[in-house]
This record gives sequence, C-alpha cells and structure tokens, in this order.
Amino acid sequence: MDKELLLQVKNLNKFFLLKKSLREKNRVYVKAVHNVSFDVYRGETLGIVGESGCGKSTLGRSILRLYEPTSGDIIFNNENIMAYDATRLRALREDMQYIFQDPYSSMNPKMTIRDIIMEPLDNFRKEMNVKAKEDRVAELLEIVGLSRDVMNRYPHEFSGGQRQRIVIARGIALNPQLLICDESVSALDVSVQAQIINLLQELKKRLNLTYLFISHDLRVVKFISDKIMVLYLGEIMEIASSDDLFAAPRHPYTKSLIGSISSGDPRAKHTRVILEGEIPNPMNAPKGCPFSTRCPIATEKCRVEKPALVELEPDHFASCFYV
Repeated sequence: MDKELLLQVKNLNKFFLLKKSLREKNRVYVKAVHNVSFDVYRGETLGIVGESGCGKSTLGRSILRLYEPTSGDIIFNNENIMAYDATRLRALREDMQYIFQDPYSSMNPKMTIRDIIMEPLDNFRKEMNVKAKEDRVAELLEIVGLSRDVMNRYPHEFSGGQRQRIVIARGIALNPQLLICDESVSALDVSVQAQIINLLQELKKRLNLTYLFISHDLRVVKFISDKIMVLYLGEIMEIASSDDLFAAPRHPYTKSLIGSISSGDPRAKHTRVILEGEIPNPMNAPKGCPFSTRCPIATEKCRVEKPALVELEPDHFASCFYV
C-alpha cells in the first residue's frame, strides 16, 4: 500500500533582518532556515534534531506560518499554503496545530482549564452549544489521562507534566492532521517524559496523527520517530529512517551527536566522537559547508563549496562530500 504524502517542504528559507538599510547589499540577515526540503507522509513521525540555535523551532513555526517564511513552498494536502491569505490560513489551524516548549507560558493563567481547552472550540465549532463543548472538554481531558474534575482549576495548580497534558488536549481538540511538538518533553523529569511520549504514541494511533517532533534529545527522538532529520545552522545535514540513522550515520555531525549519547551502563565501552568548537555566529556563517569549521574531516573544498543533499541509499540522504 502506497503511503500518502501529507506535507512537502520545498526550498524553505527564513531570514531575519538584523540591520536595515536602503541598499540591499548593506542589510544584514540571519539565515535561520536555509533551503530546507523534505517530505512527511500521513501517520509518520519526523524527528528534527540538532544543537540549540540550529533552526529547529524556527522551521516548525515557519511551516505553520507563525513566522512568515522568506521564500519557498509549503504544500499541505496537495495545496501550497504559501498562497493562502489570512482567512484561509486561519481555517488551516484546524488541521495544523503547534505544541510549544513551555506549556505554562502558552496558557493564560487567568483562564480555567475548561476555558483554555474550549477556546479552539469557541473559535471553530460555533455550531456546538455550551453543553456539547463542555462534554468535548471532559472527553479530551480523559483522553490525555486527566479527570473532568480539573476543569475549573487554573494552570498554576498543576505540575509540568499535567500542564503538558492540558496543552496536548487543547492541541487535539479540533482533530488536526498534523501536530508539531516543539521540545514538548525537554523540561520534564525523565519519568514524566516517558509518560508524555507514551501518550503521544497512543494518540498517534488513536487519532491517526502525523507528528513533527522537535528535540535536542536523540534518545527521545529515536524512540518516537519513524524518520529523523538532522539540522545544523539552519541546513539539513542528514535525513534517514530512525533505525538507519542510528545503525549507520553517514554525516560527521550526525556521528558526533550519536556518539555523545551515554548508554547509561558504567561498565559499557563507549566510543565517543569529540565535537570541538562552538557553533559559528549565524551572521557570519561559513561560505561552504556550514559544519566545516568543526568537522574532523573537512578540507579546503568544504570551506569554499557547499555540498548538495544527495541520496546515498534508498531514503537516506546526507550533505557531505566525503560520506
């Protein structure tokens, strides 16, 4: 059975203007997302990983046009949403939802949980009466593992894990097709992380959801993702299935990220690829390969030429001259 393509991102760019000038050549931009292209199939989870500042969150927000992309195409359900006006874009929110990193900051502390979860229903399900909306809120709370008894409480009365469940309930209220999870478990204790990850897996099967899962924690991404995309300085370094990426990483950056993961067993032998140096200033990014200033196998060619993202094996892509 052929997989159904849900999302295509083609040559997406998001540049932030830091220095204004009447002359284009004097303007200074930060290229937060640079020429990014990938596909996501219905029912799939694409993990997006990389160090802090690599453009993961900017990419996610640009796909939903919370940040307006500088250029490129975003094709969702066979329609290019870059051509949508404000009215059509608002209607698209039913099908594409975003779960932010800090659940507390994404909720109004003066609103009850009932009103927080009911807000998307008030905006998009005007045909529903108040009783039907309250029943839907109670149903959503039960789906995410909370009781309807919490409906009249406020966000400050909950733990971090409970707040994350609440924002997930709000995120699935309209039965979206695509859910973008932005570091949605990074601030939680390990045991609570496992609970939320298991909840997301259950919801994926139950509601036929498709995820973009953004995280810097490769162990979490490996567990939840079908496919993983590695970003560095806003550019794709490697894309492959989760199993292939961890079994045979091809890009030096991917190898260093995977090599930094501890097995948790003090008796186990651990071969680590040391990644030296800091991420370059994005205002003064390398001219060639963005990873060339830290790469252990970089040559002069890497510093002056930008490698293309090429398919090395079926569905395994990497951007490096020497893989």
